[in-house]
Amino acid sequence: MSETPETDQPTDLDQLLNASLEAAMRLLGVDGEFYPFAVAMTVDGELVAPSVDPGEDQPSADRVVELLVAELRKARAGLTATAVVSDVTIAGDEDQERDAIRVDLEPREGDPVLIVVPYRDGPVLEEPFGVAGTSQVFSA
Repeated sequence: MSETPETDQPTDLDQLLNASLEAAMRLLGVDGEFYPFAVAMTVDGELVAPSVDPGEDQPSADRVVELLVAELRKARAGLTATAVVSDVTIAGDEDQERDAIRVDLEPREGDPVLIVVPYRDGPVLEEPFGVAGTSQVFSA
């Protein structure tokens, strides 16, 4: 019998990305948009979703992201990776704006990455792309 190589196991970031996209898809399917939210992996391998109270009825998405990052920073000692998920608009072909799901993934160890997944009504996900991210939670 051969053992499954370790590389076949999903990483914390893979699990966070999958959970983030599934939640974003559910929210988009219901409301067509969503406020930013966070998902984190605990040191015990559990997925958690911290919540924040912006203290106002219609806070800006940027304000909600700030509060989520602050909440994740407070809990970072017990976390191995985090994801902050936002509904954004990006530039598209021929100056056409497009809707997209933005997922800022940050592991405790390793480099953060920003994943952007454009979508159309439905929602129908399109081809994702990633770029280097910025450390917000685990940075000093």
